Amino acid sequence: MKTAWAITAVSLSLTATAAHAAADPQTGHWVLDLKRSKYVTATLPKMSEATLVPAGADGVSLKVNMITAKGEEAHIMYSGQYDGKPNPRTETGAGAITGQTVTLKRVGPRAVERVVYLNGKNVGAEVWEISADGKTRTVHQSGTDSKGKPINNLQIYIKQ
Repeated sequence: MKTAWAITAVSLSLTATAAHAAADPQTGHWVLDLKRSKYVTATLPKMSEATLVPAGADGVSLKVNMITAKGEEAHIMYSGQYDGKPNPRTETGAGAITGQTVTLKRVGPRAVERVVYLNGKNVGAEVWEISADGKTRTVHQSGTDSKGKPINNLQIYIKQ
């Protein structure tokens, strides 16, 4: 009897995870379209890919792997719920900045706002929008960088 309950619990858990992944258009593996992206206040990287997977009851884990314009590797990682509460953000590689947190909040059925804080101070925001067909992820970046310079970039990612 205990075995039957364990199998049922595992099955329900896997079904819930699959349903969550299907329900959140943000999840997937996305590659930056360098020709369509516009970096107004930063240098376009040579490559950037973002992977978002379901996390918790209503959130995502994100990992970005990037090759900077100078050819250096950089990585960004965090997990959070779409509840507006702060979550630690980790950066490694070229230009890594410590002391950052992020909040995530749904602002529409296919849109999320992410706010970045450096040592508790709001330094930037992104709005992630998924196209109606689910194939394009548009990221609008705004705010100021760690040196106080303005951020104004548009990233276009294609789902792989």
